[in-house]
Amino acid sequence: MSDHTRGIVLGLGASALWATVFVAGRIATAVHGVDPIITATLRFTIGAVLAIAWLALAGRWQRLSAATRDWWPILLLGAVGIFAMGVLVFVSTALTSSINGALILNANAIFIAVFALLIGERVPGVRFVGLIVGLAGCGVIVLGSTPPQPVPVTNNVLGSLAALGGAICWAAYTVAGKQYVRRWGGPETSALTLVFGALLLAVFALVRQSPLEVNLPALLAITWLGVFPTAIAMLMWYRALELVDASVLGPTQYIAPIGATLLGYALLREPLSWQFAAGAVAIIVGVYLATRPARKQVA
Repeated sequence: MSDHTRGIVLGLGASALWATVFVAGRIATAVHGVDPIITATLRFTIGAVLAIAWLALAGRWQRLSAATRDWWPILLLGAVGIFAMGVLVFVSTALTSSINGALILNANAIFIAVFALLIGERVPGVRFVGLIVGLAGCGVIVLGSTPPQPVPVTNNVLGSLAALGGAICWAAYTVAGKQYVRRWGGPETSALTLVFGALLLAVFALVRQSPLEVNLPALLAITWLGVFPTAIAMLMWYRALELVDASVLGPTQYIAPIGATLLGYALLREPLSWQFAAGAVAIIVGVYLATRPARKQVA
């Protein structure tokens, strides 16, 4: 398996796990009333502990220690990609549907491609076509998912804007983190950003005096969030960034709205329609166009 293919597989795997974020987050915040800041704090604290434990067991402690030499820029990465993104995502889950939130957040591939240009990555025209096709597919899905829902949407505009802010934060985290990923390793850099992000969230929750009221179903949802779409998926994502460019990796996230739609229907009774099938096809085509290897020029 080539590095390009391995990177795409890791990106798709991480994106499949991220499909569960908005559903599990909505179960915790909108269904069981857990404060969004507490949800984010617990999620990333669990993820940080597990990521550090895995690195220690895998014999990568020295590499992790070496990465702390860049603690200041990695702290900034954690502030943007973990703290700010985490807060905005769970504010979104409390206000809008899981399908809407997943669509907007995972459309961040557009922002990744734009930011990648700023650091000198070459973004061929076919990738931009793929990005637009995939984004159009996401749009078809969300436009077909507007009937009344058992878990009411309380403020779709504010929730959608929060998800958009999260998308921009994640794009910046992905592109700005590339140099540190390739210097220190994806898992090491990811683990440190999780630690710094979780600490910032904990401080924010204490200052804000967020109510720590979590029942068992919500705790199970948050534990899932901490283990799978955080510890596992984020280690996979930055590992993938070691292997492929950010502009190639970003579009793999278009898979997430498909999974989020299916889970939203199964667990929250958010509606499915023929638009979902049409949008899914467009997303698959868009991912293919946006992630295919660039053709090598013949001398």
